[in-house]
Amino acid sequence: MRGVVFTGNRTVEVREFPTPEPAPGEALLRIVATGICGSDLHVYRGDRDMNQIGGHEPCGEVVALGPGIVNLQVGDLVSVHHHQGCGVCDMCARGETVRCRYGHQCYGVSRPGSFAEFMTAGEANCIPLPETVSREDGVFMACVGATAYAALRRLEVTAHQSLAVFGLGPVGLSAVMVGKAMGLRIVGTDIAPERLELGLRCGADVVINAADEDVPARVIDFAQVPGVDWIDGVDHIIETSGSNAARRCMIPAIARYGHIAIVGVGQDDEVINPTHIHGKACTILGSVVFPLGWSWDLARFLATSSMSFEAAITHRFSLDDAGEALRTADEGRCGKVLIVPNG
Repeated sequence: MRGVVFTGNRTVEVREFPTPEPAPGEALLRIVATGICGSDLHVYRGDRDMNQIGGHEPCGEVVALGPGIVNLQVGDLVSVHHHQGCGVCDMCARGETVRCRYGHQCYGVSRPGSFAEFMTAGEANCIPLPETVSREDGVFMACVGATAYAALRRLEVTAHQSLAVFGLGPVGLSAVMVGKAMGLRIVGTDIAPERLELGLRCGADVVINAADEDVPARVIDFAQVPGVDWIDGVDHIIETSGSNAARRCMIPAIARYGHIAIVGVGQDDEVINPTHIHGKACTILGSVVFPLGWSWDLARFLATSSMSFEAAITHRFSLDDAGEALRTADEGRCGKVLIVPNG
């Protein structure tokens, strides 16, 4: 089979690999679609030859089963949670496989990933898709869509509250779509005109160009409700950009007693003053990936809400064009980029 390897300094190669055999407790998947994630781009921009098939956002069809499979059948369409744990530590017991203490593996990093025609995955990581959930939605469930869903759950949002999404890349766009399905009023910010347009396409009520507008002032203005004179910001903020400029806007834009979720990974400068947190009496939390069990919850949410992430998709590429796919995603002026390895 063919698979894509990061070779360092924004280069990739399509190489030939043996088609894997499923081990006990594993399924062999024919990849029907896989996404390019921001964390893939961190590896893409680095200088290491990974010598490993990349990709960790697979949706695949089960084509073979290893011994001991309980729940899957050949022909099932599944999304794959990309962090596999030991299954026995306290973190795995909570579904927090990303924090597994003993046997953590990440698809596309420590074991072969989804930028290939086939891959194997542990049964516990395979979430069967309801009939009404598309393969494209299965890709979003594997990482970016579920990451956005998890941030909203951790914020404990309530319908008709206000939400600002800082950064309208794939995670931010996912937050917009899930938030609208939950009944929120949403304002999105970015510096790329293309992504501002995508924000509106995905359901944002208002978008703000952070390159030339006063973001806190505009966000506070958006939060206002006719006849209510005490609103001083949005109820919730999800920060996905990782930029210092966006992070400086969070506390000025949040309402008193509001909640902020830090999702984006980026610059390391210290830009938040604890005194300002105290003054707003706001809550700031880090939201990293999502528990395994929430993948099942998201599948049900998509099926019952009839929402789809597909509006965020702007490009699809073949496996042979993976280099162009990664260059497109790396430019940061698009929505979600998919690779379709099997046509």
